[in-house]
Amino acid sequence: MKKNLLGLIVLFVSVYGFAADGPVFSGVFNSTITVGAGTGGLPDFYWGLEEYANLRLKKQLGEHGSVYMAFNLIAAGGVSALALQTGAFGISTSGNSGDVNSNYAAAMELERLYVHLTGEKIAFDSGLMRLAFGYGNVFSPNDYFNPRNPLYPDARQRAVLGVNFSVYPTDMLHLQFFGVGPKDPFAIDGYGVSGGLSVENHWKKMSAQFLYSIEAAQRMPVHNFGVSLKADLPVGIIADILWTYPQEESASIEGLAASAGLDYTFSIATHTMYLLAEYLYKGDESKMTGYANHHYLYGEARFSIDDYMSVTAGALAGFETLSVVPLLSFTTDLFQGAAITLQAQVPCGEGELGPDATNRHFAFTTKLSIKL
Repeated sequence: MKKNLLGLIVLFVSVYGFAADGPVFSGVFNSTITVGAGTGGLPDFYWGLEEYANLRLKKQLGEHGSVYMAFNLIAAGGVSALALQTGAFGISTSGNSGDVNSNYAAAMELERLYVHLTGEKIAFDSGLMRLAFGYGNVFSPNDYFNPRNPLYPDARQRAVLGVNFSVYPTDMLHLQFFGVGPKDPFAIDGYGVSGGLSVENHWKKMSAQFLYSIEAAQRMPVHNFGVSLKADLPVGIIADILWTYPQEESASIEGLAASAGLDYTFSIATHTMYLLAEYLYKGDESKMTGYANHHYLYGEARFSIDDYMSVTAGALAGFETLSVVPLLSFTTDLFQGAAITLQAQVPCGEGELGPDATNRHFAFTTKLSIKL
């Protein structure tokens, strides 16, 4: 499987890469070094090295169609190889898609593969693609196909296999009908298949999105109702709510996931300061994953030293367990298309986000990112 995928990439680039009407090629390359101090299942000191490339191709099909492809290539060692093996990156070396060599683990993944057809007021997508909903900066419960986590800002957002039909009655109104296959790709009984409708409208200073989806289940269908609002005032305001009707045939707040946040940008002399705060409530029967409790708060301050350097300080806190993970990062552009980021995380407390639960006292990463 791995050799077949690599051969497909090489063949595609070789045949079309130098043609006059060949695909548009782009990509991102990241080289990440991790060191840290662990606890529990990790040693007192650990290291990791990851080389990651995301290769993207777009091929135009006449005037109204395009084909999009994207591949992930990863080589990792140390704690990065362990995370790769356990699927923490969303890619695993288990099965036919990965390989373990003399001193590194490697994996390849087809990340995107879909066709996009457009008309004057309509658009159609079919294949392996990203379906994102909601305006949340940090949590965004409406983005339930792949909920985000601020502790992993560089996590690759997963694609889903499905279809999407969009209608644009006006420049500001967007109707989106979608259907998505179940999480188990081998399920053939129809359970887990979901479909729905998103209605989105934009005004001068505000945007609103309403979402409904239904998922086939063994006992009774699961219904999801979502609302996401964004206001671009002197202070940016967002609200993102998704309520899942539980299978127990009774309405319950445990099916609710909701976030609300503020962000503000202002200037200090020749510098720029960006402030962000966002709160999350997660019910036990909600679509949010990766959060064990109910109440979370994230705060961030990013100071731009100049056009090339910035410093960011943030923290994710869990109210019920009184645990917090402070984050500190520094980013600088080396040259056009290349940047280096230094980031540190320090879990504190004894709860869900503390060092005993996260298996680490301290983690420091250095990442070189190059855009092609």
